[in-house]
Amino acid sequence: MKTPSSPAAVPARPALVVIGSAAAAAPRARPDHAALLKALPGATRVLHIGPDDPALAAAYRDRHPGCTWHGADDASAGHDLIVLSAGWLAQGDPATLLQALHERCTPNGQLFVEIDNHAQFAMLQRWVEADLTDADGGPLAQAQLRYASPASLYKLLLDTGWAPTLAGETAAPAANPAFAAAAVALAESVGVPAATARRQLGTGRLIVQAQRCFDACTAAPEPARFSVVVPTTRETQLRLNVEHSPGLREVDARIVSYRRARSPAEALEASLQHLDTDWVLLCHQDVYFPAGFGRRLNELLAGIAPEDAPRTLIGFAGMGVNTQTQHYEQAGFVIDRRHRFDHPASEAVVSIDELAIVIARDSVHRIDPALGWHLWATDLCITAICTHKVFPRIVRLPLFHNSSNDHQLPAAFYASAERLAAKHPGFGPIATLCGTIDERFLQQHRSQAA
Repeated sequence: MKTPSSPAAVPARPALVVIGSAAAAAPRARPDHAALLKALPGATRVLHIGPDDPALAAAYRDRHPGCTWHGADDASAGHDLIVLSAGWLAQGDPATLLQALHERCTPNGQLFVEIDNHAQFAMLQRWVEADLTDADGGPLAQAQLRYASPASLYKLLLDTGWAPTLAGETAAPAANPAFAAAAVALAESVGVPAATARRQLGTGRLIVQAQRCFDACTAAPEPARFSVVVPTTRETQLRLNVEHSPGLREVDARIVSYRRARSPAEALEASLQHLDTDWVLLCHQDVYFPAGFGRRLNELLAGIAPEDAPRTLIGFAGMGVNTQTQHYEQAGFVIDRRHRFDHPASEAVVSIDELAIVIARDSVHRIDPALGWHLWATDLCITAICTHKVFPRIVRLPLFHNSSNDHQLPAAFYASAERLAAKHPGFGPIATLCGTIDERFLQQHRSQAA
């Protein structure tokens, strides 16, 4: 070859770098657990899983005198804090380990997981450069690399009975600005907002707190009592979330993916003829249903009398009425992106988040296409109360809203809010998870849009 490849940038002046012999490789830097230590609460008995690190144990004891610190070889139970420090993925099968830790943790104990995020700019650059050599034992040499991203870790924790939420994070090393800009543009081309891409690809290490969320599911396995309808705009989200969900596979639930829908109303109505059950689970394409979900939902649906089914409306997160205080309060359970939404169930609901609902196939509840993609489930709630004289309900089942949006409400949301308020003028302020929809809420958006 006569023509060498051109460098990405030509230095302003010659530079000289001297690399020592391979035999005298520099020792690995001491692990930095500052973010982990900052996040860890005080505890009486601590169980540590991960590479042995006397400095980590000593630093924790200095902060919390009187605690006892145990290593992975301690098989006893009764630990009120379990710490999985970076490198724990190499300790064996992660799923088996996490399931076993239930027996070694007190009922109200906490699990803290430290993990290096490998879905970051540096890893993406390795793939772009098309050389995956990993002679230094880096991330590509790890057998469990598939768990080393926020979304995949959260799925793993939920599948093994733990409810995660973000407790801390550190930034990844700064990426080459030109490469970072190109990577963000690449993410936008597949539907990931720029702000989300920068946050995900720019995260270096995560500290995740988890708690035991649900007791072991004892419901007998049986065929699904429900079918799943998914309005689909991004195939990858559908495949990695809904279709990959063990909570649907365990009951062999039928999934109907409706493409190019103009609204959830259209997707549901057009899909009804393809369903083979009495109940419908309508959900976003980015919802992941962990192990145990299908059996729990089957058990819940089996307890609903047939005569009550047509008027039943079930959600998983939203706003309910506290019957004692008569105030609105948040209700339900969902892991939303990187955070845990954990509140009681409710039998008197005024708003449901559209991430997922359950209705009967012959339901009296019909989605209004005029609401578009936003607030249609809240409209179902208000119509159920005012027209059908029945309160919807919110239940507590494990699910993960693995959304990639950037928490910014689009203009279409406010347009739906205007339609919702106009449709129910006598209802008064409408409480939702995105704020209370009243004249002040609407006027504020109008002034911002002007």
